[in-house]
Amino acid sequence: MPDTTNRTYVMRAHKYDGRIHYEQELNFVGYENGVLTLAGEKNRELKHYTRDAVITFKERTLEYFFKDRWYTAALVFDDCGRVVHVYCNIALPGDITDNIVSFVDLDVDVIVKNGCIEVIDIDEFEEHKILYGYGEEIEKKVFETVEVVKNAIISGEFPFDREILSKV
Repeated sequence: MPDTTNRTYVMRAHKYDGRIHYEQELNFVGYENGVLTLAGEKNRELKHYTRDAVITFKERTLEYFFKDRWYTAALVFDDCGRVVHVYCNIALPGDITDNIVSFVDLDVDVIVKNGCIEVIDIDEFEEHKILYGYGEEIEKKVFETVEVVKNAIISGEFPFDREILSKV
């Protein structure tokens, strides 16, 4: 259960072997029905441990973490408040404890930009399924989830509101 009194959360992505992949601080927006909603401010920093780098985000985001879905979703906004793209990590369902939300990133991402849905980083997944030993069940669930996310985007299911995404 998240700490709804805490206004700042750490979002932490792990690799399948447990190592921290990246993390950043986000602001609490709400928690309802197993969905934690956090907001990322402009010019925030993400510490990327895998790349040994710090990345500065120029855009604001609204990010969704699910206790029962195999993905995360981030809506990325421009300065006028329009969604400029959507970024979904295919991941093990999130763990929300106190003021930390963590998940295992399974490499494959679904993005929406310029009106197109694109699935990226399949090559990374193929490499890591051998390195980390994902197994057939994980592999099957990853590609089923890609289809679930694509269908949710197309049909405008939460958090992929059609009015918002029609502007992407």
